Amino acid sequence: MERISERKFLVFILSFSFILRISFVFYLKNYLYFDDEFEYLKMVKNFLSGKGLIVNENFKSFRPPLYPLILSILFYLKFNFLHIRIFQSLISTFTVYIIYQISKEIFGKKEGTLSAIISSFYPFFIFYNGFLLTETFFLFFVVLSIFYLIKLSDTNGIISLKAGVISGVAGLTRPTFQIFIPFVILKLLFLKENLKLKFRKVFFLVIGFCIVLSPWIIRNYKIFKKFIPGTTMGGWVFWEGNNPFSDGGPCSYFPQNIHQIEEITRDKLLYKMTIEVIKKNPKRFLYLLKNKFKRFWNIVPNAPEFEEKILYRIISISSFGILLPFFIIGFFVSFKNSKANFLHILIFIFTVFHMIYLASIRYRLPIEPFYIIFSVHGFFYTLDLFKKFFRPNTYLKIS
Repeated sequence: MERISERKFLVFILSFSFILRISFVFYLKNYLYFDDEFEYLKMVKNFLSGKGLIVNENFKSFRPPLYPLILSILFYLKFNFLHIRIFQSLISTFTVYIIYQISKEIFGKKEGTLSAIISSFYPFFIFYNGFLLTETFFLFFVVLSIFYLIKLSDTNGIISLKAGVISGVAGLTRPTFQIFIPFVILKLLFLKENLKLKFRKVFFLVIGFCIVLSPWIIRNYKIFKKFIPGTTMGGWVFWEGNNPFSDGGPCSYFPQNIHQIEEITRDKLLYKMTIEVIKKNPKRFLYLLKNKFKRFWNIVPNAPEFEEKILYRIISISSFGILLPFFIIGFFVSFKNSKANFLHILIFIFTVFHMIYLASIRYRLPIEPFYIIFSVHGFFYTLDLFKKFFRPNTYLKIS
């Protein structure tokens, strides 16, 4: 009976999620809204014309390959913008289901239920379905990777191959996730279990991860004669977030004619120039670290086109903002939970990475499913404390 009610709940909440997402998608115009969308569309056109997954001849490995590859397949199958947006809405809906499973696995069914409800109408999950950006697919692959990783604690290790494969897919969607894997390996090695089993889990995880990344690594080596597991964008965003005119967010100031320099040389040069800027004014770098932390965790949008509109501020405050105090509680009271530690590590890594490189609330999206899960746990933890505090006193009966 309980199983039937759970199934009914999931059917309802996933149907509700999909309706909200496609309603937003149908509201949008039939054109592109963001600069990044145009670059991904260029990659699609180049790939379908036989030039490869490149933006242009000077940006051959600048963008990660998986999302433009998915777009290429969809366009080849005659999908238009609306079809792609609907397909992304479907992926986002299934993400809600995985969030439910993760929260349920770590904290329990009531936490899973509330996490799914919040995720179904969480505005940031709905918003990015309408655009040709990596966000929707990256979010999906991240939560799916975490789902398999937390399952490792209860299995004999074979499932770690699935975790490795999906983690590799996430890493090809956005390379930031690749930084997470070494920390996962350390976490697995510190599990309190048989040494042979721990090494088997790590072995299959690494094998799955490397198998998925290897075609991209081989392709990059053939082009540049360099080991490039991710992209050549690192120096670019490092400069963008730390140059003399940057506030830690997107910045259009770049050295003159930097686009024309050979890709690997450009990447190294921008790293070198950024480090020189930091050395000249380390206090400003410390200020930028603080400001990027603020930008990454800001309650309201940072971008001028959004932060000045009262509707966006209200939506952000009434969703992300309301959850914030409960997230802080849930994050810290769950440190002893071994499965929750995967979430702690991921949130920490993404925060530090974007403090060093480039920060915006858009880059926070991949960790927001876990923000919701910790918030829900913090809410129930707080509720239990109130119940204990306000529980009526019991008195001894005098006979």
